[in-house]
Amino acid sequence: MSKAEDRGLRALQAALAAEHAAVYGYGVVGGRIGEKRRAEARTAYDAHRARRDALVRAVRDAGGEPVAA
Repeated sequence: MSKAEDRGLRALQAALAAEHAAVYGYGVVGGRIGEKRRAEARTAYDAHRARRDALVRAVRDAGGEPVAA
């Protein structure tokens, strides 16, 4: 793997770790959030899950093993 590819993979892994954290955070907040903001939180949760899943695929496509949540 070239240095550029390695940097790219590390960037993907960092982004994936951030999405894992966001998904976890929305999971925690989801049970405590008021009715008025619940739909908004669910939309954000779903968006972060989709980005997380896309990043898992991107890491694998780049030859890496996705970081654990």
